[in-house]
Amino acid sequence: MKFLRFLLPYTYFYASRVQQIKYNVYHLIMDWVVPFALLTYFSGFDVVGSLLKFALAYLAFISVYEIGYLGNDVFSVRHETNPRRRVKNFDPSNAEVGLWVVARLAVWLGISWYLQVLTNPIWLVYYGVLVLFFYLHNVLKEKELKVMTFVNLAFTRYLAPIFIFLTPEQITLLVGPVLLNYVLYRTLMYIDSKGMLNMPNRTSPAYKVNFYVLAGGVSLVMSMLAQSWIPLAINAYYLAFWFAVKLSGKEAPQTD
Repeated sequence: MKFLRFLLPYTYFYASRVQQIKYNVYHLIMDWVVPFALLTYFSGFDVVGSLLKFALAYLAFISVYEIGYLGNDVFSVRHETNPRRRVKNFDPSNAEVGLWVVARLAVWLGISWYLQVLTNPIWLVYYGVLVLFFYLHNVLKEKELKVMTFVNLAFTRYLAPIFIFLTPEQITLLVGPVLLNYVLYRTLMYIDSKGMLNMPNRTSPAYKVNFYVLAGGVSLVMSMLAQSWIPLAINAYYLAFWFAVKLSGKEAPQTD
């Protein structure tokens, strides 16, 4: 019955990437708070409705995203010289992996049907891009090219729980701030973690505070051009978080 361990969505993500409550809190702060706050704001502060939409859309997203994780951790590692084993003694059969994939596809289809987006071209193209770039991220050998697949994955991952509920104008307003404050930040962390940059101070809270201070200039310009406080507020949120971490004297969990 060991195949039941990773049958449900999020279970493999938790076991292989999160593992501890502190990492769940880190993902909550870095990946979920801002998108959820934006969805709530754009919905007229319908907190309960926004929470339901966010949870369903995230569950649909992680169902697909975990398939990419499984592809990387089960199949791609077989061709690596020094593979990174995310889960101890993890060597499932092809049948087990197939069952986990089918279960996740069923969840994605069910949520897509419930949200009435199963035939929505925006929804389908979004997930088509997500699947394509996760596949490329798993099969490309050149680390330099993986940087661009990572950019695509970071951007789609961040907006996945909310994009389908927003208007084109709202999405356009968010693209710049997301690229600057989340995608660029995460990409720099990723590049350094893969040994393609020399950023010895990247894990320090001081570096992260300075990053968001310096990103404040572009954020201010974007807010002025868009005549909206949102770009500057997104920058201020991450700046405040890392400033609080710096004041606490502790280091937040790191993810690449």
